[in-house]
Amino acid sequence: MTKILISGLGLIGSSIARIMQSSHEETFIMGSDPNKENIDFMLEKGFINKKVNFKLAAPKADLIVLAAPVSVINQQIKTLEKIDLKRGVLITDVGSTKVDIMQTAKNLMLKKHCSFMGGHPMAGSHLTGSKAGKITLFNNAYYFLINGNQTEGQTNHFKKLMKFSNVNFLNFNAQQHDQVVSEISHLPHIMAAGLVNMVNDDLSNQDVSLDIVAGGFKSVTRIAKSDPTVWTNISLSNKNLLLQQIDKMCENLNHFKKLLDTNNQDEIFQTFLKAQNSRKSLD
Repeated sequence: MTKILISGLGLIGSSIARIMQSSHEETFIMGSDPNKENIDFMLEKGFINKKVNFKLAAPKADLIVLAAPVSVINQQIKTLEKIDLKRGVLITDVGSTKVDIMQTAKNLMLKKHCSFMGGHPMAGSHLTGSKAGKITLFNNAYYFLINGNQTEGQTNHFKKLMKFSNVNFLNFNAQQHDQVVSEISHLPHIMAAGLVNMVNDDLSNQDVSLDIVAGGFKSVTRIAKSDPTVWTNISLSNKNLLLQQIDKMCENLNHFKKLLDTNNQDEIFQTFLKAQNSRKSLD
């Protein structure tokens, strides 16, 4: 029997619990979360087998999944350094940035009987909490794996436990991962939040509510509904790369501004055409 400790039973952690509970392997899943509602729901539905204290349960686990916000993951890694963990335990996380976490995990990896593997499933929702989790949340999504000091056997065992997720695993290094997600995930969230706040402020000054917006605005800004605590953590943990991406986006907007100012119809059209063709390839 594989004893699994999942710390953080929000959207991602609760989905992983569902997936691993459905694996063909015999598992015993221990859940830790400061939110009583999350814990109670997961116990009631049978997605976890036991509510536990993180520090007390960690020494009993064969696999530890850290599914809290990035700042909490870093704190928990430091806590695990001081705990006498089971020999052969694999510790992994689902944090949205990896350089910071892998750096924090260096001391933990010096423990010869401890293995750490970075992870990040590229799937999510604006919904939060364990009730929002789904066994199908990761279907056809990419799941980044960042090599630490785990063995090939431990990696394969993790993949076996995640079989029902139907994800595509990708091996990246931490720097490559953070660069990619700063462009395809983190910057879009910042832009969506900024657009919502700008439009809301402008409409408020005209005594008009956001209720008038159409489907296009709602689609573009859907991710602005995401958990602000999570995205504050993510933004600060990937600050340097995000600053670079914001500068690049500002350059693109200023270039488009010049095209408008000079009535450059041909290049404006080409800008929209290039984006249209690229976006269609995602469907």
